[in-house]
Amino acid sequence: MNNFKNKSGELKPREQMERAASPHSVPSEAILAILLRTGSAGCDVMELSRRLIAAFGSIQRLVTSDWRTIEARIEKYNAEHKEKPILGLGHVKCLELAAAFELGYRAARPEPEEVRLMKVTSAREAYRLFRAAALEQEEQECFWVLPLNARKHPICEPICLFRGSVDSSRVYAREVFRDAVRWSASYIYVAHNHPSGDPTPSKKDVALTKTLRRLAHSLGIGLLDHLVLGAADSNDGLGHVSIL
Repeated sequence: MNNFKNKSGELKPREQMERAASPHSVPSEAILAILLRTGSAGCDVMELSRRLIAAFGSIQRLVTSDWRTIEARIEKYNAEHKEKPILGLGHVKCLELAAAFELGYRAARPEPEEVRLMKVTSAREAYRLFRAAALEQEEQECFWVLPLNARKHPICEPICLFRGSVDSSRVYAREVFRDAVRWSASYIYVAHNHPSGDPTPSKKDVALTKTLRRLAHSLGIGLLDHLVLGAADSNDGLGHVSIL
């Protein structure tokens, strides 16, 4: 048997990372498996990784959990899936995972002073700021606006305007620009997340973008993009879809 593959014939996690053109293209379960390092009796590390993600329903919910939540979810999952339990993840491993997730969160969330020094000239740069904000709101749909000055520096961190289903009504659109005007913004990026993890824009998303674009033009404010945020590894690792 090829030493680079497991019993199922798939590349082992470290080999997947080594051979990938970009780490963004490596499946989440493989990255998690690298952190787990080993599986348990009758369950290789990739299967263990998949079960752990299944216990949370998504990788986003897992990586935003503290060690207490990780332990509680594992206990609940094992009670409901006695035929395929999560074994070998004790207190120390849960602490290690939570610490790794917290480091990732801190790295993804720039300090307010750093935000104001950034120059946001692309959807990818805006995505970094929106993704950091979205880490706290993965389980419900939220809508953010990022106001920029004339030099395209953020005036503040992304502002969460709405929680719940995104609506394309005129009142909704006016409220978006009310904040932009209040901050004397020259440009804005807007974004909302899809808790399902699939960033494919809906018809309502596209309709809302058209409404926002018309209002932006009438107010003399540049709408640079509307991003739909999905799972971090969605859309070939981009994690978002740009509507404009």
